[in-house]
Amino acid sequence: MSTPPDWLTAAEVAVYLDLPGDPAADDNLVLSTATVKAAVEERRSDLWKGGDPAAIPPVPDTFQPGDRVHGGAVIWAAIVYQARSSPSGFTGYGDETALLDTLGARRAEVMRLVGWRRPVTA
Repeated sequence: MSTPPDWLTAAEVAVYLDLPGDPAADDNLVLSTATVKAAVEERRSDLWKGGDPAAIPPVPDTFQPGDRVHGGAVIWAAIVYQARSSPSGFTGYGDETALLDTLGARRAEVMRLVGWRRPVTA
């Protein structure tokens, strides 16, 4: 069975962040990307398209996000990476910088792009 290509890669996130070097060598980038990828795949189960296990060779299920979901996931992975790389855990926060709404509107926009549904009570 062949493996479909990843829909979200550390290389894409590295390009978005303008990071030099090999993205695969940056453990924080790889982990941040994998974390967001898994979260989106789990939450947006409606975007999984069924394969055909009876086909020869078998066709695996694939996750097929649209551009909006994919773009939101790239931005989200970048936010997670930047937070992991900063000593305080907040991007843009340091002695000479101000906290620039990393936990507010930016993340709300990412959740909207990804299509993260708000919880509802029954």
